[in-house]
Order: sequence, then C-alpha cells, then structure tokens
Amino acid sequence: MKSLGIMITVMCTAAAMLTAQAQPKLEITIQEKKINLTEAEKTGASIVYAPGDTIQYTVIAKNTGDAVMVKPVVVDPVPAGTAYIVDSAAGQNCRIVFSVNKGLQYAVWPVMVTASTAGGAKLEREATQEEVTHIKWLVQENIPAGGEKVMSFQVVVK
Repeated sequence: MKSLGIMITVMCTAAAMLTAQAQPKLEITIQEKKINLTEAEKTGASIVYAPGDTIQYTVIAKNTGDAVMVKPVVVDPVPAGTAYIVDSAAGQNCRIVFSVNKGLQYAVWPVMVTASTAGGAKLEREATQEEVTHIKWLVQENIPAGGEKVMSFQVVVK
C-alpha cells in the first residue's frame, strides 16, 4: 500500500511540473502623443484635442513571460472620433493589415470595399481613411522573454 501512495505523489508532482513550464505572456501598452501641440501646450498647459489635430499612438507589445513568444499578432482599434492617416502605420518586421468592418476581415492597404451606386450597381473602390476601424500587426519574428516590439500609427481628430 505504501508504494501506491508514493506513486500517486510522484504523478501529482510531475503534473504540477508540467503546468509550471515556461510560457510567454503578452502585455500591451499604448502611448498617446499629440503631434501638433500649440505653443501653450508645449510650455505645460493641459493638452486639448480639436478637429484637425494629429495623434500618434505607439503600441508596445512586451513579452513579460519566461519563454519565447512565437510571431505574435497585435490588433488595435482606431479610436472613435478619429480617422486613420494613410501610410502612417509602422512596425519593423511586421506585416500590417487593416479592417473596415470592425475587425471581421483584414486586408493590406489599399483595402477594397464594395459599394452600390444610386442605380443599384455594385462598384469596387478603395476604402477611405475614415472607414478604417482596426489595424493588425502580424509580427514576422519571435519576441524573446523580456523583449518587446514597438509599432505605431497616426490619426486625425474628426
């Protein structure tokens, strides 16, 4: 009987060791920076956003786990009340794709959309910057434990 008890203990310990293996963990931080600051804002006044202002978003994907993260995918919605600035999305060693339907489908820029004319005919056209709802970065490299990947994009306030 004692040998059966030891065997169960060893099996439980082995199972606990399997669940405690090293794993990657993705932590996302988003930084916002107004690009066209007024003179007052440059000297410390509070920052106010108005139509026409440009905002840069920096997305930092950090692997806070203790194992390599294999080619992660990062998605960020374009904030409400803004429009994506075409060709502003960046990320070294990333394939960048865009959604115009709230993240349901993605395509490289220019994203093509189907529209109907007044007569009901279907017409394919390029999406406008106002139609972009999400940006996705397909990172083409692994992120080591403790490593990070920096991506960015800009918008204009509507």
